[in-house]
Amino acid sequence: MELSAVSANGTTILYEENFWSGKKYLSINGVPAVKIAKKRFRFTDADGKETFYTVQGNFFSGVTVSTDSMEHTVLAKNKWYDWLILALSLVGITPAIILCGALGAGLSTLFCGLAALFNISLSRSKMNVVMRFLGQLIVIAAANLVWFLLWFFLAALILGAQQNAAAFVLLL
Repeated sequence: MELSAVSANGTTILYEENFWSGKKYLSINGVPAVKIAKKRFRFTDADGKETFYTVQGNFFSGVTVSTDSMEHTVLAKNKWYDWLILALSLVGITPAIILCGALGAGLSTLFCGLAALFNISLSRSKMNVVMRFLGQLIVIAAANLVWFLLWFFLAALILGAQQNAAAFVLLL
């Protein structure tokens, strides 16, 4: 997942974060910075001047890149409605835990988590706010529909297999 912005002094900052491993990469004006700590990078420009960058946050909560000279560049920041959409993406987990047992809980957690990830990615896009919001609501509805239908199908298969096994035992 990538985020980019131009700082106040005209420097183009590109931030990349691997979703699976959490590794972070930083490029300044198209040149990769050297990672020296978990959230700290060193960049040497063509003149040999070193600048140190500190990355704060992550793709989900928002990212701010700071230099030692106290220049802060916000690459992404969640607004209140981004947090609301993220919470709505995860709402389907609670009824699944209460009503659908372990199978429903596992499926809902998987699909609602993927919906949250996709919705955060959508919130970082350059789409129109209304279209982005509608798209996020569609993702939430689709994720909950998919896990429920999958749970219903698997539960019917399991119950059918149990009834067939019970009938077989009675025949013996």
